[in-house]
Amino acid sequence: MSQPSSLTTQDWSRRSERALLRIPIRVEGADSDGRLRFREDTYTLMISRNGALIRLNHSVGSNDQIRIINLQSQLSCPFRVVAQTSDSLSDESECVVECLESIVNFWGILFPETLTAPAAERVDALLECSICHDRELASLALDVYRSLVARSSLTRPCPKCGVAREWRFGFADAQTGDARASQRLASGAPSPQPERRRAARTTVKLPVRTRKEPGGEQVVKSENLSKTGVCFICDKLMAVGEIIRLTLACSPAENETEVHARVVWRRPLQSQRRVVYGVHLEALAA
Repeated sequence: MSQPSSLTTQDWSRRSERALLRIPIRVEGADSDGRLRFREDTYTLMISRNGALIRLNHSVGSNDQIRIINLQSQLSCPFRVVAQTSDSLSDESECVVECLESIVNFWGILFPETLTAPAAERVDALLECSICHDRELASLALDVYRSLVARSSLTRPCPKCGVAREWRFGFADAQTGDARASQRLASGAPSPQPERRRAARTTVKLPVRTRKEPGGEQVVKSENLSKTGVCFICDKLMAVGEIIRLTLACSPAENETEVHARVVWRRPLQSQRRVVYGVHLEALAA
């Protein structure tokens, strides 16, 4: 077991790329005598290779050790509590945790070993092997990403299969067809409304330029995409129902198109003082 590190709320997701994925988990806490103090079934809000931001209503303290069971894989590991925050308006709590077994692929997703400065002309996308269903948050050259979009798959080595396989987008919704996929809760949103489930969403990180008047513009990254909507995180305040202008930078600059987008849901991330937004793409902007 690795020793607790100096991971903080601000850098827990910076050691490797992070993904806004909702994974069902069970959290167990013990008292100083090792006796079970609480057991809570909950879910992740974000994950990274080394940790996660989770919903947790039981009270815990910084540096407390808890045990988390991944209810998809039944894998169990000790975690260290980095911080816990609560929203006084909703009585909901968030907890930043760090995995103490760093060699274990606890979330079943391959992350880059280290997070380097983002290279130009690259896109991060969650991919899934069509044979063994291993998943990887892969960094793709822009032309490879465009080919993936055009063909809906790409051929690349699979570490688990040991040979080249066809890889497809890893979907962010538990509605992608087979029984295995139906067990995967991967949305970062609250309980989805029908409008947000009309189109399958893929976990893709593309530059997103948002504009509102007044308020200026901000460039962030998408968390997931569908044919009709985008999910992203930013620190600007926007109201549900508000219309903004949005550009996805997945094309050459001269071909980028700005569209109107309507905010359909929002959820504050208390631990990061930012907000997760889901927007529906409307008509083309004038």
